[in-house]
Amino acid sequence: MHRRGRVHWLLLATGAAIVVLAVLAALSAESPEGAAQEFMVALAKGDATTLADRSYFKPPRERASKIESWKKTLDRAEYFRFVWRFKGFTVLPNDRATVSMDFVRDAGTKWAYEENFSLDLVKDGGRWKVDVLGLSREMYPALPR
Repeated sequence: MHRRGRVHWLLLATGAAIVVLAVLAALSAESPEGAAQEFMVALAKGDATTLADRSYFKPPRERASKIESWKKTLDRAEYFRFVWRFKGFTVLPNDRATVSMDFVRDAGTKWAYEENFSLDLVKDGGRWKVDVLGLSREMYPALPR
C-alpha cells in the first residue's frame, strides 16, 4: 500500500544523483594544465591532428595547414625523446594562462637533466590552446613557425 504525499526513496536518490552529476560537470571545466597535458601527450606520441587542434597561431591558420606543419616537425624530430612534469599553472587576464614544467630532453641518456620551461596558453573558442609561436625552440626541435 502506498500512502498519499510520500515519495519513494528511489525517486529521491535519482534526483540527488542528477544534482551531484550536474555539480561535477560544472566543476570539471577544462583547466589550462589539462589542455597542456593533452598537448604534451600528443607531442610525445607524434599525433599531428591533436597537436593541430590544441595549437594557437596568430594570425590564425587553417586546420589542414596546422596538421601539415606538425607532421613536418614530428618527422624532423622522429628520434627526439623527452619527459615532463608539470609544476603548476597561473591563469592570467585576457583568457591567457601559463603552465610551468620540468622538461628533460634526450630522456634515457646519461647526460639528460631537468630544465624549466613553460607553455603559454590562450583560450580560443572556449578551449585552452598552446601558443605555438611562444614555445622555446630550445625545448623541442623544428617547431612550426
